[in-house]
Amino acid sequence: MANTKTDVHVYDANLNFNADLQEFFENDSLVIATRFFRNKELFAQLVDQIVPEMMEDGLPIPNELRIWSAGCSDGRETYSLVMAVRKKLDELGHSNVRILARGSDLNRPLIDKARRGDYTISKNDLSTLEPYKGYFNHTGKTSWQVSSAIKRQTRFYVEDITHANYEQKFDILVCSLVILYYHPDIQKIIIKQLLESLQPNGYFFVAPVGRKWLKSVGYAPIPGGGPFFGAI
Repeated sequence: MANTKTDVHVYDANLNFNADLQEFFENDSLVIATRFFRNKELFAQLVDQIVPEMMEDGLPIPNELRIWSAGCSDGRETYSLVMAVRKKLDELGHSNVRILARGSDLNRPLIDKARRGDYTISKNDLSTLEPYKGYFNHTGKTSWQVSSAIKRQTRFYVEDITHANYEQKFDILVCSLVILYYHPDIQKIIIKQLLESLQPNGYFFVAPVGRKWLKSVGYAPIPGGGPFFGAI
């Protein structure tokens, strides 16, 4: 893989890595399409199938479950993953299992917002969040803050997923929309690199545009008919 962003991102075109417009493209031009528990199919399979199976099969690192939300935007996806998994673990009697979640994105202002964990929540979203209201503090009429208990299980980083390389593997890896921003010739390379950070028996979710590459790198939908993939 090339070492400069100009070789990777569609929107970089002929920009120099240090060009004045680089910050604009990374901080202002990317579409922000996120909300708490946005992908219902993802979270349904996560809590109904994946978490129970992981507990039944045993975690690679006992009592430690690692999650990576790659391209996490303002953190709502990452927090949603932690809340959903935490709630299910507690329901299954696995409150001793520690969640270590990582959220990463190129956009520094969004990562700063994620670290604060302060959000304006509409009335329409309140019904979605009702099962998880114990993980929030109500700070204003429409203002809510993610609880310190959830924050302690979550860390956010400004980083480019094309250069991510972690010695510690993840049990669940979610890459929702960020893959859209890369040239098709680069998507397979990115996905292959992401999967190198996944445990051999881990679970991978990627936006539909990236799924066409998964069979060629040894991944297929897991039994159950949901959107998650696992190693063949």
